[in-house]
Amino acid sequence: MLDRALRVPELIAACVGGVFMVAAMVLTSTDAILRYFFNAPLTWNAYLTTYYLMVGMFVMPMAWGYRTGGYIRIVFLASLLPHGMAFSLLRLGKIIGAAYFGTLGWLAGEHFWEVFQRGDVEMGLIDWPVSWSWVWIPIGLGLLSLRMLLMAFGPSEDLHYADWLGEKDKPQEGEL
Repeated sequence: MLDRALRVPELIAACVGGVFMVAAMVLTSTDAILRYFFNAPLTWNAYLTTYYLMVGMFVMPMAWGYRTGGYIRIVFLASLLPHGMAFSLLRLGKIIGAAYFGTLGWLAGEHFWEVFQRGDVEMGLIDWPVSWSWVWIPIGLGLLSLRMLLMAFGPSEDLHYADWLGEKDKPQEGEL
């Protein structure tokens, strides 16, 4: 039930990250065309893409990617351990990771709120509000932290443990 409830914001966040990626590609391509063919670059494109779009496209889809198994697993140690111990190690790793990403997201949220309240801007051709480049980090890392906790305390299949075991090594029904 919690898994199903978390999937909706994860999917929305992943879609937001995808929209940011498409926007960054379109803006960068448009800037290149305007710069080299018409000598009229988009002077604001680099800042918008670097400080707003790339941050969002990186952190927003993290929880969705983690849920679907799109992460690097270093499983050498776990593959040498008995299944029960490997499951415990994987669960502990997810709990520690959730605590780390949750703390990082919380601190980013505090920073967002501070610069939002002060009204900080990055002055240039356009006065860019600093807070809106930070807003994506607590959202994305908060979702990732919740997903990791849900996987740590959820069914063993959610650990993606069997994904990297050979057929002969997969645990039997009673071993999970």
